Amino acid sequence: MNSGGPIETVTVVGAGSGGFGLIANLGAAGYRLRLHDRDDARLAPFRERGGIEIEGGARDFAPIEIVSTDAAACIAGTDLIVVCTGGKGQPGFVRAAAPLLEDGQILLLIQGNTGGSLVARRELAAGGCRANVDVAEFDTYPYGTGRPQPARAQLRFSKRWNQIAAFPGRRSEAVFARLGSLFTQAVMAETVAWTSFTNMNAAFHVANCVGNAGRIEAGQPFKFYAEGVTPAVANLYHALDAERLAVAAALGAEIPDIPEWIDRAFGFREPTLVETFQRLTYDPKGPYQFTPSPPALTHNYVAEDVPTGLMPMSALGAAAGVPTPVIDGIIRLACVMAGHDFAAEARTIERLGLAGQDAAQMRKTLIDGFA
Repeated sequence: MNSGGPIETVTVVGAGSGGFGLIANLGAAGYRLRLHDRDDARLAPFRERGGIEIEGGARDFAPIEIVSTDAAACIAGTDLIVVCTGGKGQPGFVRAAAPLLEDGQILLLIQGNTGGSLVARRELAAGGCRANVDVAEFDTYPYGTGRPQPARAQLRFSKRWNQIAAFPGRRSEAVFARLGSLFTQAVMAETVAWTSFTNMNAAFHVANCVGNAGRIEAGQPFKFYAEGVTPAVANLYHALDAERLAVAAALGAEIPDIPEWIDRAFGFREPTLVETFQRLTYDPKGPYQFTPSPPALTHNYVAEDVPTGLMPMSALGAAAGVPTPVIDGIIRLACVMAGHDFAAEARTIERLGLAGQDAAQMRKTLIDGFA
């Protein structure tokens, strides 16, 4: 491990679609790779191949040095640990990894959802971490990657703009100095308020599923964005967006609204959101042309993005004194429609470590860390 220096070895945690894309893109860029997952069946194709085949990159094959269910083997001596488990899987992995971490390592959540780095810091403490490590997060997932075979990747696109922030925020500059060369499209954000409230999965997925619940339950495949974002759903997006921006501002973050974010990330902007999402899907270079509709309301578009996305946005809004009636209504409808109350697994203000703090106190905590 090159403690505190340039990143050379990267451990990716999670061999699902997110981890697959990270392995492919970072492998194409020439980084030394390791891959960890609890499910050995997910790892088997990479172990058998010795790495990952890549279409559309600077290299057509990237070796993976360690492919293992043994977290200790994958973590020892690595520079960067990228957690791609999804929001609900982050706490368990971080707590288990806490005693294994070493000074100078970076724990990077891709993506952090809403408040992921705060949860990770609390899990490190609960797990007995003694190492001096940095915790950081992405705002949204950076890549679009096809998977024609279990260990073969097609590099389709990279977002043009992402944000990376550390918790505490006073470490953002130092962390970004090490990560910026890996993710050249990314910019540094001051605190995780910027990354957490640029959680576009929570902004896009849940409202769309609520608005198209009938189609989803009927098993009717549809273009999730081009057909799912009707004028009514676009109105819902705009109303949710206003609340998202207001809570972020109360926490000191200036983030883009939906049209601006789409323009920054993909370079697409049309007169209306409906037209914009159609172009994102139907344009030959559209990044959403491969986005499927969810098969059920139990999909992660609801089961993940309600408890680790919208619920903490609502909780932070309440603590900051910013009302979020639209976000609250979408949460309630999603829980009722899915037949599941996500409160038990939600990122509450207590689980974020911010209980009893007002907006000013939370802004200070985001910069300085937990007392």
